[in-house]
Amino acid sequence: MIKIVYTKGMNNSKSVKVEVTDKPKEEAAKYISDLLAQYVGRPTLLLCAGGSSFDVYDLINPEYLSPDLTVTMTDDRFSEELDVNNFAILQSTAFYNNLIEADAFCINTQPNEGEQLEEYRARFEKNIREWKLDFPNGVIIALYGMGPDGHTGGMIPGIYSENTFNAEFNSNDRLVGTLDAVTVGKADINPFPLRISTTIPFVKNWVDHTVYYITGDSKKEALQKALEGTEPFYKIPATVMNHLKDIIVFTDINL
Repeated sequence: MIKIVYTKGMNNSKSVKVEVTDKPKEEAAKYISDLLAQYVGRPTLLLCAGGSSFDVYDLINPEYLSPDLTVTMTDDRFSEELDVNNFAILQSTAFYNNLIEADAFCINTQPNEGEQLEEYRARFEKNIREWKLDFPNGVIIALYGMGPDGHTGGMIPGIYSENTFNAEFNSNDRLVGTLDAVTVGKADINPFPLRISTTIPFVKNWVDHTVYYITGDSKKEALQKALEGTEPFYKIPATVMNHLKDIIVFTDINL
């Protein structure tokens, strides 16, 4: 069942397609596969979320993976631990093996030895900008998730003030921001307090097709608030879903 949600309370809000299904990971994977099939032969950048979104990737049809495809993460954890860093986890999946067999390219988001958080952020942003310079007519597809607190990517509410949040994650000159909960004394809010994340301007202005995969009743209230669109980004970052070029949400949550 597909519901079309329109947010009336926000400036420049757009329609959001929400598919409520008992098979959200299968439907999300099929949708991404269909997008990849549509753009076969055209340079494509696919950004992958961490967390529960890993349920989706192994179901993506490997037939549509090719050397024209580049894959990276929407956000990552500033950790060298293989069971913490999202890209390291991605490397353990069948999807990653399919990418290797297809001769696809990956932008690695694991920290380099001795790299500082800002250097890590700058490297990832540089890689994204260079991809776009190399492929100005390329297509960008992104799969994002959302937490019960309304966070999306590595943009986690309750850590930064509104001004700091906007400087990191809602500034037009930043494609990637940093989350440093340690420095602001809020490391206890999330088990992964140091992160980098693609930003609100990135997903609004650079991503051509955005897919959200959101499951579990613990996220119902946050999803409803995100779709209502009345909360500012620093409180419910997933509110950005009301401002995207093309978006569909796959969920098992009855709204």
